[in-house]
Amino acid sequence: MVPPMTDSEDISEDRGFKALFSAYPHETIEVFVPELLSERGKPITVTVLQQESTLPDLGEPNRFLDVALLATWADGSQAVILLVEHWSEARKVDLRRVNWYVADLALRHSGAVVFPVVLVTDPSAQTVSDRWDMSVAGMTVAALRVRVFRVTNVELPRLRSLQSRVAAMLTTLAVQDAVDAVVAALEHMARSPGPLDDLERFLPFAMKLARMPESDTPRFRRRLEEAGMVNVLTEMKEEAKARGQVAEIRRLVERGVLTREAARAEINDLTETGAIPREIGQEALSLLK
Repeated sequence: MVPPMTDSEDISEDRGFKALFSAYPHETIEVFVPELLSERGKPITVTVLQQESTLPDLGEPNRFLDVALLATWADGSQAVILLVEHWSEARKVDLRRVNWYVADLALRHSGAVVFPVVLVTDPSAQTVSDRWDMSVAGMTVAALRVRVFRVTNVELPRLRSLQSRVAAMLTTLAVQDAVDAVVAALEHMARSPGPLDDLERFLPFAMKLARMPESDTPRFRRRLEEAGMVNVLTEMKEEAKARGQVAEIRRLVERGVLTREAARAEINDLTETGAIPREIGQEALSLLK
């Protein structure tokens, strides 16, 4: 049900956010640049761009942009690249580096504009500037402005109002009690569009963001049971197993190992004995006509 705490400790925030934003690109834009959707509507495509940037010193660690999403609209309006740079420590935010990524993306995608977001997950109160400029002899020769995104109590109501798994995950950053934060995020994810197995997939990451200590695990298990989430996770695993069984039967038919009649009989037997849910059985039978 609940992954071992070592699972959450082994996940880096960078890796978790890359997986989350790449899995839900439309929701990522909705969370970070809502006014873009208000202005243009929902984009028809959102493509995850190559994450590795062409830098002069590729030997330096962490010199990779976190996530860049290229959005296009049906009316042909200018494409927008949402660049989300994640920083776990406010004191390390380097806008000169972000400026490099913005310039590199703009060069590689000349028909698009870049909207840079600096996502800061550091809970400290240290301020982060949203501007960087370079001046020489009284003239500004380079200037960059970014959106600094930090999840605060002010931001929580908007995130909670969205049917978005990106928003759900980010809420864990502003809820003080780690158990409350993760349970609420899972319930939010369950209400939002997306595959059921992502609840289990992103659970260790939610625990990581909420900074849940190992001592909270027993209380977390109890809260999952009280919220009915254990049943959801169990059903999710059972459904995945059932779909795997059906997929294997269909593969045997395609290879000529099983006849369609034998496959239908096997699926009927699995359904009648309760080995697979009736809906999955009916769906499989319809594909074997």
